[in-house]
Amino acid sequence: MKQKPVLCGLAALLCLLLLLSGCAGLKRLLQDDAGENLNLPRNDTDMAAFSKLEDGTVTYPGARQGIDISGYQQYIDWSRVRAAGIDFAILQIGFRGYGADGTLNSDVRFAEYYSGAEAVGIDVGVYFYSQATSVEEAREEARYVLELLEDRALQLPVFYDWEEVQKGRTKGLANSRVGDYAKAFCEEITAGGYSAGVYFNQKYGYSIMGLEQLRDYAFWLAEYNPYQSFSYAVQIWQYTGQGAVDGVDLPVDRDLMYLEEEETE
Repeated sequence: MKQKPVLCGLAALLCLLLLLSGCAGLKRLLQDDAGENLNLPRNDTDMAAFSKLEDGTVTYPGARQGIDISGYQQYIDWSRVRAAGIDFAILQIGFRGYGADGTLNSDVRFAEYYSGAEAVGIDVGVYFYSQATSVEEAREEARYVLELLEDRALQLPVFYDWEEVQKGRTKGLANSRVGDYAKAFCEEITAGGYSAGVYFNQKYGYSIMGLEQLRDYAFWLAEYNPYQSFSYAVQIWQYTGQGAVDGVDLPVDRDLMYLEEEETE
């Protein structure tokens, strides 16, 4: 269908504004049209203050550099990682399987990674990869995490990472109930004496997680852009899934942290 000239003109004007404005506020306002207008603190980062170095590292004034890893990364030389400027690491502690039974599993390298990071002064948080299909399963996952932690000290939260898998038990479950799973998980974690948080991408953050009911927990955003454009404030930003860090042979997720350091035991 041929567009009317007026509509074409408006579209062209909008594109011009996005290209020339350099204003993060306009971009975030447009993003809100695709999601919810949530009653949450706004993202007040300065888009122009983000810088990308030649090795792919993204920097922001006052932010700390980190990685998040699982046993997939295999052997890690933590001394070299620390020397490369990494301040924190979020370690996979466990995961639920994709199959109908949804068995709970520990990450085979968690204890090794925890000891290595701690030995060189890298702050540690953990995440659990969830395939929960009910609130009770999410609570079960949290209790499992507490067992695996064995009272280890953490400087960063325990994060809930729920993801829909098209060929797994969570297929078709990416809906508003996921926020209930996240809340149940976080409640169990805090009752166990640790700080809790939630990991999500922009789609989940705007329309699936129900972030308003999770506002008491840390937010960890996955958004692979040159700067953080998500409309709401987060504490940690995962800016690439294909980063490089000396001491890690395989590609690794890279993160920036705005979160105040808080040791929990």
